[in-house]
Amino acid sequence: MNGVEAFFAGLAVLVVAYASIGALMARSPLAKLHFLAPATTIAVPLFGIAALIYFGIGLAGAAVAVVALVVAFTGPSLTTAIGRALAAEQGIDVGEPPE
Repeated sequence: MNGVEAFFAGLAVLVVAYASIGALMARSPLAKLHFLAPATTIAVPLFGIAALIYFGIGLAGAAVAVVALVVAFTGPSLTTAIGRALAAEQGIDVGEPPE
C-alpha cells in the first residue's frame, strides 16, 4: 500500500472512529442514527477510492467502485426510513414526507 491509498484509508478510519464515538455518546436511538450518515456517505467512498487505487482499473476495482457508490447513494435513504420507523414506534410525529 502506497502513501495515497493509506491516506484515503486512514481518513476513512478517522471518519468511522468519529461516527462511532458520537454514536456511543448519543443517548437515544434517533440521535445515534445521525452518526451513521458520515460512515455511509463519507467513509465508504473514501475506502472505495483507496481500494480503487490499490486494485487499479479492472474488474476488482470496478466491483469495489460499484459497491461503494451503491452504499453511498442508498445509505441516507435507508437511514431516513429507519429513523421514521423508530420515531413512529416512539410516538414522535415527524410529519409527512415531501411529495
